[in-house]
Amino acid sequence: MCCNLFKIDVQWPQDVSTSPWLPQWIYVLLVGLVTTLFLAFQIVHLMDFFPKFGWFYFVFLTNWALVLESVTLLLLWVSTIWAYGSAPGEGQKAPLFVRYALSLWYIIQPMSLVVVILYWTVVNQFWDPYAIEFSSLWAHLLNWMVLIVHLFVSNLPWSFKNGIWAFMFSAVYVIWTIIHYFLEIGKGIPCDDYEIEKCPIYNTFDWNKPGQTIGICVGASVALLVVLGLYTGLFRCRDACSGRGRTSTGEKDVEAAAAS
Repeated sequence: MCCNLFKIDVQWPQDVSTSPWLPQWIYVLLVGLVTTLFLAFQIVHLMDFFPKFGWFYFVFLTNWALVLESVTLLLLWVSTIWAYGSAPGEGQKAPLFVRYALSLWYIIQPMSLVVVILYWTVVNQFWDPYAIEFSSLWAHLLNWMVLIVHLFVSNLPWSFKNGIWAFMFSAVYVIWTIIHYFLEIGKGIPCDDYEIEKCPIYNTFDWNKPGQTIGICVGASVALLVVLGLYTGLFRCRDACSGRGRTSTGEKDVEAAAAS
């Protein structure tokens, strides 16, 4: 049962290289375009914030997610090209590389929305926001919108149990914040209440106030469960609208692509 939680159920190569709406070759190009967009904005975001924070850039959840999104989409594009060049067939097991890429995709899809929710409610409250760089708007909203578009134009599979990957990512980040607190790493810039090396990563996520921080962790876990349910509904909506359904193996997509 435990192992099944981590199992990647994908029909190779149909699920990886086809779209419910687009010819196969256009879908491959679209994945490449999305990947290029993410890599370009990753560079812009680094140029905007690395001079200010230095290596402390990598202590923030948003930046963990942003780097992971760029890496994941690059791996997924390679997987899409690989699937495009593979002969379709029944019962083929996806290569390990592809399954790893999909496991990361199961992280970045829900986590991109979690980052949006946490940023606009905890860090930069939407009811009283402060001005931000365009690259920060990308990192905290626009990237999620692009990932949603990619979700709807792909045939990549999803089930609620795939959310285990996002929970693992979240747990690793929480453990990192605890390590950060005990080692007094700081975040590279001063804060109001502590010496610079004792500054928490986020002012509202402060292990000097464990009750508040644990409460945020519990709230974020509940929010993640809700987000996973939302994504399960979005994937079912996609499959229902395309008339595909998860019982399908995607042969129609491959046949249509081959015929074209």
